[in-house]
Amino acid sequence: MSLADALRVERGDVISFVGGGGKTTSMFRLADELTAAGLRVVATTSTQIAEDQIRLAPAYVHPGELDSLGQCLDRHGQCLVVGLPDGKGRVFNISPEIILELKKRPDVDCVLIEADGSKSRPFKAPASHEPVVLNITTILVPIVGLNCVGRFLDDSTVHRPEIAASLADVPVGSPITPETIARVLSHPEGGAKNLPAGARLVPLLNKVDLCDIRTAGEIADSLLKHPNVDSVIVGSVDRDPPIREVWIMREGKA
Repeated sequence: MSLADALRVERGDVISFVGGGGKTTSMFRLADELTAAGLRVVATTSTQIAEDQIRLAPAYVHPGELDSLGQCLDRHGQCLVVGLPDGKGRVFNISPEIILELKKRPDVDCVLIEADGSKSRPFKAPASHEPVVLNITTILVPIVGLNCVGRFLDDSTVHRPEIAASLADVPVGSPITPETIARVLSHPEGGAKNLPAGARLVPLLNKVDLCDIRTAGEIADSLLKHPNVDSVIVGSVDRDPPIREVWIMREGKA
């Protein structure tokens, strides 16, 4: 199954990616899939991203170059819109106002947003100022890299381990269990933070190739006990096919 099918993306959707363990890869994978399906897609970020990551897009423009966005979409079907380099290996985000304008454009079918950073950690909990999830978001995708299972809630594995430990109600330094992950991803101050009214929360359990599939199923089952979770995706977005399982409601895997 494709990531687009697993997320049930439709024309007009705004998909925001948060968490750790594959946000950028997921965003560009989804952009490629939607473009292949004939949709015109803008990818962007409401936070800073690494400068070398912008090369994953077939083309990019800065906010002062939006007059050329239509030509970019005509040629590639997708385009990344990012701020200028900060001189430290990253590029600045673009403002919420510009993202809102991108959503309104008649030549843009879907908008994909990387909405927070994780310092390359597979697991993350947000600080008070993040994530930057706009209220136009229709699908919020909190991601975890399953290679964190069995490791420890510390700085080497988790971005903001103290916050993650608090949300999961476990000590800092304790082993990362399926229940730990489920609690953080579904928590209203964790993976579900700033979930807009009416938006679907669809956690993505990524890098299942580095984890026992039964463990992924245990996490998915725990997540679906939370009423704010629409469905759970299990896969490895850098593999083909990217999705192994989709769990929906409380009926088990689809």
